[in-house]
Amino acid sequence: MNTLTPSQLGALLTAAAQARILVLGDVMLDQFLWGNVTRISPEAPVPVVEFDRESFMPGGAANVAHNLAALGAGVSLFGLTGKDPAARQLRELLGAQGVGCRGLVTASDRMTTRKIRVLAQQQQVVRVDRETRAAVRPHLTRRLLDLVRRELPNADALIVGDYGKGVVTQPLLDELKNLCRARGVWLSLELEVVGE
Repeated sequence: MNTLTPSQLGALLTAAAQARILVLGDVMLDQFLWGNVTRISPEAPVPVVEFDRESFMPGGAANVAHNLAALGAGVSLFGLTGKDPAARQLRELLGAQGVGCRGLVTASDRMTTRKIRVLAQQQQVVRVDRETRAAVRPHLTRRLLDLVRRELPNADALIVGDYGKGVVTQPLLDELKNLCRARGVWLSLELEVVGE
């Protein structure tokens, strides 16, 4: 395995900063509840986490967009959110990083996927998933495709993040493949890890 030299790494980061990348897929809000455990609950054999603080991060495809923006790339995100506080918070986090959010479509029949992790002494105790996993209605898929179609002529790459929440379907992938091929845009697919 070859190691990157500092000059090679610098060249990669410079190239990333000049790229225009579209990210489409399952967007999420990751919430972390931090605390400490000093006792076991008398109600059940489970730890009692004494709350200390909480933090939030973009998750799923939103995390991919967030990381690319942190490298300096111009990034636009496409996906579905609910009409809920988690969607507003996710948009604020992404906006602060410079991620374009015009491609986030609000779906009245879905909730914004939220992964809530409870951590004590730096160890995850439990995760609570709040999400809609039902198939996406066809008109929402068409809306996402229309939004991507408008942005694609100015893009260098399209990254699709499939985390099994219903946004990424075979018909969507087929159409994205055709659009990218016609415009010479690099297409990458990131699949969920089993058990994610």
